Amino acid sequence: MAEILIVGKGGFGDWFPLLAIGQALQQRGHHVRVAAEAHHASACAQAGLPFHAVGRGAEPAPGPRQSAWGATRAVLQATLSPQGLAAEVQALLPLAEGAELMLGNQLAYAGALVRRLLRKPWVFCAASPLAIPSRCDAPLWPYLHPAQHLAARVGLRQSGFIGLARLGTRVLMRPQAALRRELGLPAAGHPRFEAMYSEQLNLLPVSPLLAPRQADWPAHTQVVGYTWFEADFLGDEAQAQALRDFAQAGPAPVVFALGGSLRVRPGSFYERAVQACRRLGRRAILVAGRQLHARLPAGDDVALSGYLPYSRVFGLGAAVVHSGGIGAIGWGLRAGVPQLLVPAEWDQFDNARRAQRAGVAQVLARRDWQAQDLARALGELLEQQALQARCAQAAQTLRAEDGAARACEAVELLLAPR
Repeated sequence: MAEILIVGKGGFGDWFPLLAIGQALQQRGHHVRVAAEAHHASACAQAGLPFHAVGRGAEPAPGPRQSAWGATRAVLQATLSPQGLAAEVQALLPLAEGAELMLGNQLAYAGALVRRLLRKPWVFCAASPLAIPSRCDAPLWPYLHPAQHLAARVGLRQSGFIGLARLGTRVLMRPQAALRRELGLPAAGHPRFEAMYSEQLNLLPVSPLLAPRQADWPAHTQVVGYTWFEADFLGDEAQAQALRDFAQAGPAPVVFALGGSLRVRPGSFYERAVQACRRLGRRAILVAGRQLHARLPAGDDVALSGYLPYSRVFGLGAAVVHSGGIGAIGWGLRAGVPQLLVPAEWDQFDNARRAQRAGVAQVLARRDWQAQDLARALGELLEQQALQARCAQAAQTLRAEDGAARACEAVELLLAPR
């Protein structure tokens, strides 16, 4: 059995696929250790994986009055800090010495450097398709997507925006390129893309329904399907039962579960969401951090919930409204419910595009997040019988996916003696 080191950074959506694969590898007899930020210790404890804290740990949550750009800048500074990256490299080196294989996600920049310093086999695990962009299926990019929509209206090709995205991220990551040179490592392509990819195995733990394989992807890339990590350390059974009781006490509610920075800075979205539901005569479940509950709408037609695994929440609704995280889309598909997506940042725009293209979701642009717009979009979504039929069919497909098992098979094939 192999000694495997998993290196991961980011939020739950970035991290859970790695945990699911690590747990499955350990169940198959491999010795798996995890190096990650301190705030992932609880998830690793649930998975039963030995944990080593590496990096700066959880960044302070942005305040409700902090601007969107201020929050984004703070995240970028934390993620791309060359000083922090250098410290992570030094912390990872002794952990990786005895590993026969390293596995990391798209934010594990230090892991990608250490694997080259120690010449270790490397498996790249992309949390979402945006980490492996294709000119054959050009993605929507954060910050560029408004221009992309305008270009599409006049018939311009979307693939040209990949060059802009690569240029912008390369400029942001110049200090990381300088660190690479200081470490004596040769250039290995773009630090956000090619330098992260593996020459041996790249995994995309997303359903082929959303991300069919592309001809111009890196060699040895496999779309393995969703990995389904159940985050039982979030919430408790009493809270889940209270939501089930509420759902069963009347017509199926609409579930609202914002992700990303909107978790802590929802603005007036939840107030507008409840107004929209009341216009439609619908009840609502609002999933939000408990620190927000005091200012969220209340009433007999509204249930408030702290964070719970989506598997316990999404199946309670007639529809689900969320930000378009790739993992949240997967749980919505598995529950077989229509999804209204309200993307706001990062890969959410591209994920939403994919779900809408698959015919299982509708997308509402941020300029239309008024109560009347939400009510109109929800009403249309709930009346589309063809979409609901596609959701039911997709649920059968998704429940059969075992991305963790397929990823393990690919890793073990890589580890097999030649």
